[in-house]
Amino acid sequence: STCANGKHTTLTGHVYDPAGKNPLYNVVVFVPNDPNALPAIETGTKTCNTCNTPIGNYVTVALTDQNGAFTLTDVPTGKNVPLVVQVGKWRRTITVANIADCATTAVPESGPGQARLPAKQSEGSMPKMALLTGGQDDLGCFMTRMGIASSEYSAPGGTGRLAIYQGLNVAGLNGPALSTGTAGDCTNTSCPLWQNTQSLEAYDIVLLACEGGPMDPDAPGGFGGNGANVTKPAKQAMHDWLNEGGKVFATHFHYTWFQYGPSDFQTVATWLGSSIALGVNGTGTIDTTFTKGKEFGQWLKTVGATTGTTIALQGVGTSVSSVNTATTQRWIYDDSDSDTKYMSFETPIGGLAVDGGETGTKQYCGKAVFTDLHAGGAPLGDVPGACMQTDLSAQEKALEFLFFDLSACVTDDSKP
Repeated sequence: STCANGKHTTLTGHVYDPAGKNPLYNVVVFVPNDPNALPAIETGTKTCNTCNTPIGNYVTVALTDQNGAFTLTDVPTGKNVPLVVQVGKWRRTITVANIADCATTAVPESGPGQARLPAKQSEGSMPKMALLTGGQDDLGCFMTRMGIASSEYSAPGGTGRLAIYQGLNVAGLNGPALSTGTAGDCTNTSCPLWQNTQSLEAYDIVLLACEGGPMDPDAPGGFGGNGANVTKPAKQAMHDWLNEGGKVFATHFHYTWFQYGPSDFQTVATWLGSSIALGVNGTGTIDTTFTKGKEFGQWLKTVGATTGTTIALQGVGTSVSSVNTATTQRWIYDDSDSDTKYMSFETPIGGLAVDGGETGTKQYCGKAVFTDLHAGGAPLGDVPGACMQTDLSAQEKALEFLFFDLSACVTDDSKP
């Protein structure tokens, strides 16, 4: 209907993580023309497509801001109006009980009507992810603390959206196994996750938890104490999959995929190599010299993760000094020596020329992130059974923002 006096029918609210606790930035929010005709979301990454998750036809659409807030204008009125929230391959549809003409309606901030991403497949679409456990990083339980349901943890080839592969640890131990099934065995050089490019193509995102050493014969003293699971063919497969459009989230000693990987990956940063992280604390500064960095900083204030312009860091390594600004974006750096603590780069390095190269425009397919931050300390046991449902720490909140940013379409981070 047409409103008098220039008014509009509006819908406001915030979009939250799967746990329903932290608001999320840059999520697409829309009222679909037909909620039963949303485009299918396929899992796996085999071809270069910077954004292969269309939202379909819509009546009105908006993006959440750095506070996780959105405002939709000229919204349909009536009862049980469908509302879709989507970022990358995460998508969930809810209904708004009643929207009145020419007024502003607020989506509930909690409860069944809350606008949040799905915690399990029965609530919507989720990317297909693989997680390598490590003995020195609780990345497996970080996922449950973000709200991923335990039912989504499964063996490789299982029905869950988070396939677990057991990695290594120092001192002759292994990383956590899967408490609800049999994890993929990555405790040796026959790791099925990165056996070849095709094995990686089953996934949209691969998460690599710190194992306490590079576990790579190419790294100096690189066996990490009890063996190796990273090989030259594996590093080439990971490189090629990223160039196809894969996405990797790697912590601490997994710098080995880049520092000792194919030559173009070696150039994305100045690598410092091996460093102790557990028990090492510090203060990080958010790099606000680029647009999304400013929005990241504002988001961290919104969720109470920063004090002034800095963030407290616990269990932080020192693997990178500076980044190659032509290829790589720095997000967090050490407050005392400016060493990089979180960085990202798009793949393939240098991009692919479009329009026959005439315009100079480049297309990127995938994205890799590396961080010296840990999602907690050493794991308590097998995942998800041993996971405790505690609130995220300040640096885990930072990692959550950056994880969902990785989940989104591949874009130029220097622009809005």
